[in-house]
Amino acid sequence: MGRIFYFVLGLLTATGVLAAPTVDEDKPHGRVCLSLFEPGPPEKEEAFQISAPAGAGKTVRAYVDASDKCTVLVAAITKDGKLPNGWRPQLSEVPGDFEEILLPTAPVKWDWSTSSVPFDFYVLFLSPDSKEIAEAKKLVDAMQNPKVDDRVLALQTGKLKELIGRIAADKNTNQAPGTEPEVGGVFRGTAFPWRQFARAANFAPDRPGVVILSSEAAAKK
Repeated sequence: MGRIFYFVLGLLTATGVLAAPTVDEDKPHGRVCLSLFEPGPPEKEEAFQISAPAGAGKTVRAYVDASDKCTVLVAAITKDGKLPNGWRPQLSEVPGDFEEILLPTAPVKWDWSTSSVPFDFYVLFLSPDSKEIAEAKKLVDAMQNPKVDDRVLALQTGKLKELIGRIAADKNTNQAPGTEPEVGGVFRGTAFPWRQFARAANFAPDRPGVVILSSEAAAKK
């Protein structure tokens, strides 16, 4: 079914910090899955693959839940520091008790009408009292304006990548395992069983949870 996103060690490997080998389900943890949604009738949805053909109306979506209340920061950034297809980052509270949320929230859409150059998709699970939340909120809110000047947006994206890098490079960061999810089929007119394809990371007040999805790994297969 083509090349699917691979979950990789990313920034932590580069900084010499190893990922936790498994997720401890007895401790706070969050889960995420990217999907490709195509409106119907009938509606179609499947685990996102970088090789998926672009098409009018197709959008990428992120399903997220967590065992405990937290805040999730999600952002896709190309290798040269830009937003793929203009996708705006999202910062959202996650209720806990595995109550799912779907991102991005309206009116934001992550269109897949045009394929993108390779990019990394960052998912950060932050405890409610995390000191990084206020900084992230201020920056993400400023990036939501669809009419923001391209030069300003580029500067904002650079600051966001720097913030993510600081969090992900922290010695206490808890990285998700770098394993390949199984490829599933296309689901038509039924609820997408995203948890079958999800990856997770533990988080704590002093240990943000980080999942990094890289299309570059898929492109090399």
